[in-house]
Amino acid sequence: MTRREEIIEILSKEEKSAQELANDFKVELFEILEDLNHIKFSIKPRKLLMKPAQCKKCSFKFEERSKIKKPSKCPRCKSEWIMAPLFRVE
Repeated sequence: MTRREEIIEILSKEEKSAQELANDFKVELFEILEDLNHIKFSIKPRKLLMKPAQCKKCSFKFEERSKIKKPSKCPRCKSEWIMAPLFRVE
Protein backbone atom coordinates (compact mmCIF):
# COMPACT_ATOMS: atom_id res chain seq x y z
CA MET A 1 0.00 0.00 0.00
CA THR A 2 1.38 3.42 -0.94
CA ARG A 3 1.70 6.30 1.47
CA ARG A 4 -1.16 8.14 -0.25
CA GLU A 5 -3.43 5.11 0.11
CA GLU A 6 -2.50 4.88 3.79
CA ILE A 7 -3.26 8.60 4.24
CA ILE A 8 -6.69 8.12 2.65
CA GLU A 9 -7.37 5.18 4.96
CA ILE A 10 -6.28 7.13 8.07
CA LEU A 11 -8.30 10.22 7.12
CA SER A 12 -11.37 8.06 6.49
CA LYS A 13 -11.29 7.09 10.17
CA GLU A 14 -10.23 10.34 11.88
CA GLU A 15 -9.33 14.01 11.39
CA LYS A 16 -5.64 14.87 11.37
CA SER A 17 -3.45 17.84 10.55
CA ALA A 18 -0.73 17.67 7.91
CA GLN A 19 1.93 17.90 10.65
CA GLU A 20 0.42 14.94 12.52
CA LEU A 21 0.53 12.90 9.30
CA ALA A 22 4.15 13.95 8.69
CA ASN A 23 5.04 12.81 12.21
CA ASP A 24 3.19 9.49 11.73
CA PHE A 25 5.04 8.71 8.49
CA LYS A 26 8.35 10.25 9.64
CA VAL A 27 8.64 12.46 6.55
CA GLU A 28 8.93 16.19 5.95
CA LEU A 29 5.78 18.33 6.03
CA PHE A 30 6.13 19.41 2.37
CA GLU A 31 5.89 15.77 1.26
CA ILE A 32 2.57 15.33 3.08
CA LEU A 33 1.30 18.64 1.65
CA GLU A 34 2.09 17.34 -1.86
CA ASP A 35 0.31 14.07 -1.08
CA LEU A 36 -2.77 15.87 0.25
CA ASN A 37 -2.87 18.09 -2.83
CA HIS A 38 -2.77 15.00 -5.05
CA ILE A 39 -5.35 13.14 -2.95
CA LYS A 40 -7.69 16.13 -3.19
CA PHE A 41 -8.08 15.56 -6.95
CA SER A 42 -7.65 11.80 -7.17
CA ILE A 43 -10.22 10.31 -4.77
CA LYS A 44 -13.39 11.14 -6.68
CA PRO A 45 -16.28 10.59 -5.99
CA ARG A 46 -15.08 10.85 -2.37
CA LYS A 47 -13.86 14.19 -1.06
CA LEU A 48 -10.96 15.49 0.99
CA LEU A 49 -12.60 17.84 3.49
CA MET A 50 -10.64 20.52 5.31
CA LYS A 51 -11.67 22.01 8.65
CA PRO A 52 -10.21 25.53 8.31
CA ALA A 53 -7.26 26.85 10.27
CA GLN A 54 -8.15 29.09 13.19
CA CYS A 55 -6.35 31.78 15.16
CA LYS A 56 -5.97 30.69 18.78
CA LYS A 57 -5.82 34.29 19.99
CA CYS A 58 -8.90 35.93 18.37
CA SER A 59 -10.69 32.83 16.94
CA PHE A 60 -10.58 34.11 13.35
CA LYS A 61 -11.36 31.23 10.96
CA PHE A 62 -9.59 31.00 7.61
CA GLU A 63 -12.75 29.70 5.90
CA GLU A 64 -12.15 31.18 2.45
CA ARG A 65 -8.60 29.87 2.23
CA SER A 66 -8.19 27.06 -0.31
CA LYS A 67 -4.49 26.39 0.32
CA ILE A 68 -3.67 23.25 2.25
CA LYS A 69 -0.68 24.82 3.99
CA LYS A 70 -1.13 26.39 7.44
CA PRO A 71 -1.29 30.23 7.32
CA SER A 72 1.63 32.07 8.87
CA LYS A 73 -0.29 34.75 10.76
CA CYS A 74 -3.78 36.05 11.42
CA PRO A 75 -4.97 38.93 9.22
CA ARG A 76 -7.12 40.31 12.05
CA CYS A 77 -4.81 40.36 15.09
CA LYS A 78 -1.44 39.53 13.44
CA SER A 79 -0.87 36.65 15.87
CA GLU A 80 1.23 33.71 14.69
CA TRP A 81 -0.55 31.38 17.10
CA ILE A 82 -2.53 29.49 14.45
CA MET A 83 -4.22 26.10 14.79
CA ALA A 84 -3.47 24.06 11.65
CA PRO A 85 -6.28 22.91 9.35
CA LEU A 86 -7.60 19.39 9.92
CA PHE A 87 -8.32 16.96 7.10
CA ARG A 88 -10.66 14.02 6.65
CA VAL A 89 -11.96 11.92 3.76
CA GLU A 90 -15.67 11.37 3.20
